[in-house]
Amino acid sequence: MKSRLFILLFTVYCLLLTGCQPDPQVIISTNTPRPPAVSVATITPVPTDTATITPSFTPTATETPTATPITPTDTPTPTLTLTPTHTLTPSFTPTPTFTRTPYPTKNSKATHTAVPTFAPLAVLPEPHLWLARPIGEDGVNYVETNYRYGTTQQGKYAPHHGVEFYNPKGTPILAAAEGLVVFSGPDVSPAPISPMPNFYGNAVVVELAQALDDQPVFNLYGHMSVITVKPGQYVRAGDVLGQVGGTGVANGGPHLHFEVRVGYNDYTSTRNPELWLKPFPNWGVLAGRVVDSKGNLIPLAAVTIRSEQIESDSPVNRYLTTYAAETVNPDPAYGENFALGDLPPGMYTVSVNTTKTYKQTIEIKPDQVTWIEFRAVNPPPTWTPTAIATGTLYTSTPTSTATPKP
Repeated sequence: MKSRLFILLFTVYCLLLTGCQPDPQVIISTNTPRPPAVSVATITPVPTDTATITPSFTPTATETPTATPITPTDTPTPTLTLTPTHTLTPSFTPTPTFTRTPYPTKNSKATHTAVPTFAPLAVLPEPHLWLARPIGEDGVNYVETNYRYGTTQQGKYAPHHGVEFYNPKGTPILAAAEGLVVFSGPDVSPAPISPMPNFYGNAVVVELAQALDDQPVFNLYGHMSVITVKPGQYVRAGDVLGQVGGTGVANGGPHLHFEVRVGYNDYTSTRNPELWLKPFPNWGVLAGRVVDSKGNLIPLAAVTIRSEQIESDSPVNRYLTTYAAETVNPDPAYGENFALGDLPPGMYTVSVNTTKTYKQTIEIKPDQVTWIEFRAVNPPPTWTPTAIATGTLYTSTPTSTATPKP
């Protein structure tokens, strides 16, 4: 009985013991969800990473182009072949420029006669605004308004053959254009440039490299205190020719007397410089003619120019007269008998006063010459000028004959 009980208990114990042992089949099946292939699969991105890392270094390749542009940008060193531009010296040699056909010799006995009549100007000629200012921006580089070309200051002076730039003594005088110095020094006799000895005092005359219709063009600079150039010297626009002074018949104090001469370098071949000087940027020039019913130029008629609507903060009021009848010349292309430079663009009223008032409205355009004509105007009452020999114009200053110091 006990032995049976023992066998039974032992059998039960064995059965219980066997139930607690893990089944090897179960262990294998629980391990299958984590095969090494899973870890290999997670590692596969590593090769892809290494593959993308190598292209990301290609920026080093793109940086090599930056090295190559540096060489082209550095090749501005060849642009230092601007040195050829300084070989302007050979291209500006006066010899080719001034070996043009000599202009006919002037008859010394010939007298000045103005062209008697002028037809209406149908087509405006090509302007010749070639000249830079003979005074720099630091000085007074605009034309004196009270004594313009061809005027007489109501008979006070002889007809004016140039324009004035009033500046303190010693102000630098600049070449208005490139050319050859053909005269330099005091205008003592027998210098042919003046109407009388010691008229301009110390003066310089430059023949321009550019001609007008095959006629030589000259610029005269008068009343200088110091001259720094010599005859035969070639100058360019902006080169210093000397200094402002009061030599010769420089009434009114130190100033530069500036002339334009066409054809001949003499006193009777002048033209109005205001038709030659470049106007201030974006400003314009007015030229006009006042004639009687037969087309004759009317001398010394009063002309007024008033602004109506212009591109400027200040209004413009200018007063001048038409040219005197003797010794001054209209431009052959224009046939004008008054001109006025440096006008802001816009609308103006121009009036001519003789026995009555004549008016016209015109528009001044930037960097251009605007033309106006008054025809069939009644001439003003006859004016008898003071004899020029007795006028104050010919009173010279004591220092005028001094040889200028370079």
